[in-house]
Amino acid sequence: MKVYVILTKTETIPGRAIQKYTRKPFNHVSISLTEDLTKVYSFGRIGKRNPLNGGFIEEDMRSGVLENAATAILSYDITVEQRTRIQKELDWFSLTAENYRYNFWGILGLVLRLNLSGKNEFFCSQFVGHILELGGISVVGNRVQHFLQPCDFLYEGAMEVVFCGAMSRYLEQFETENQELVSCALA
Repeated sequence: MKVYVILTKTETIPGRAIQKYTRKPFNHVSISLTEDLTKVYSFGRIGKRNPLNGGFIEEDMRSGVLENAATAILSYDITVEQRTRIQKELDWFSLTAENYRYNFWGILGLVLRLNLSGKNEFFCSQFVGHILELGGISVVGNRVQHFLQPCDFLYEGAMEVVFCGAMSRYLEQFETENQELVSCALA
């Protein structure tokens, strides 16, 4: 069993601003328990028009800004118990999404090196770190959650890099597999 951490370089205005500040190759991070990325979760923009309306989101990697984004997909071996804990937390966030907000103050705190995180507020890397920690997984060493950045998951080295390239290229392998399964079922 594995958990997947998905690093992306989004070309949105907030994404470019984050990347300009961090000077790192990726500006967004998400988490999934499915290799084909059918269920992916993060904190980010809710809706397309207002970048200031953010919170817990289920992301569609097959359309929008993520479909052709530069991507690094990392995996980490987990136990059945860890998977169960992670799934339970993701389900809870999904059920109570209206209680959570995007941590805009935390982004400022990251820049100032101050913990300005509020209750029930996350930005993407805080959220992924939080979920992994609740699952009993430490993949970013001694980094404090409110200072986590997307590339911290890559540079810490505890996770295996399973793919690097355009998101659409990664997803193609699953489309081919699905087509082959349908063909076999019809034969």
